[in-house]
Amino acid sequence: MFQAKDIMNPQVITVGPNDTVDEVLGLMLLHRITGLFVVDQEDRILGVLSDFDLLDMVYDCHVEENQVSHYMSTDIVEVDKEASWIEVADLLRAKRIRRLPVTHKGRVVGIISRHDLMRTIHSLRQQTRLKLSQTVSMEV
Repeated sequence: MFQAKDIMNPQVITVGPNDTVDEVLGLMLLHRITGLFVVDQEDRILGVLSDFDLLDMVYDCHVEENQVSHYMSTDIVEVDKEASWIEVADLLRAKRIRRLPVTHKGRVVGIISRHDLMRTIHSLRQQTRLKLSQTVSMEV
């Protein structure tokens, strides 16, 4: 059975709590992503910036609070790298989120998007169909 570590993308783009709004906007646009994780110097998750937070940043960027820590959400959903893909699917569906940080010993080690999970499920279905068709052809 697939675990989170088998599905995750180990290339995670993060920002620090003291980074500026302009830096965050630039990263989101450059990488075409809708969410960034805010981490401390030890890569522990402090918060997350979503595409909804992006709207707040755009409207409020004239305000003196020009740091990520002012806009980040601290309501974080994360999953351990040993979690099963079913647990990952349940979290993504229940929390209606697009990306899920994968952690190990409190540090971010990867990220799973809904797209990554759907690709894994599709691959599992194809493997199952192939095995079934091979079994049927051997019986004939």
